[in-house]
Amino acid sequence: MNTRHLLIALALAATSGAVLAQNVSDQARNVQGKTRAQVIEELKQARADGTLTVGDYDYPRLPAFVSTKTRAQVIEELKVANAQGLVNVGDAYYPKLPEFVSTKSRAQVQAELVEYQKNPDPQGLYRGY
Repeated sequence: MNTRHLLIALALAATSGAVLAQNVSDQARNVQGKTRAQVIEELKQARADGTLTVGDYDYPRLPAFVSTKTRAQVIEELKVANAQGLVNVGDAYYPKLPEFVSTKSRAQVQAELVEYQKNPDPQGLYRGY
């Protein structure tokens, strides 16, 4: 019984392999691709256009930068930005934080100081209170 099953399985495997091979060869005949010469021409054209990327260095390809301002306009914008304090110089000023504006009066702050001196909590500083 086992030999019979083995022979049937082998016959099915051989038949299915032949059918698959025939389907692949039929598909290969039906596909009309480009010739080698056409592919080489397209490659030459892509190199000439600059649309051929090699590796990750120039991917994604960005359009060439075209300035819409004159040098004088850019210098004037830089002067204005410097005057407003918008130009960062090094890491010490990054990110630019808004200027602190207190919401409490001087009397309120002094009252908080007196209260703290009565009941100091040295761990409160580290707990974020």
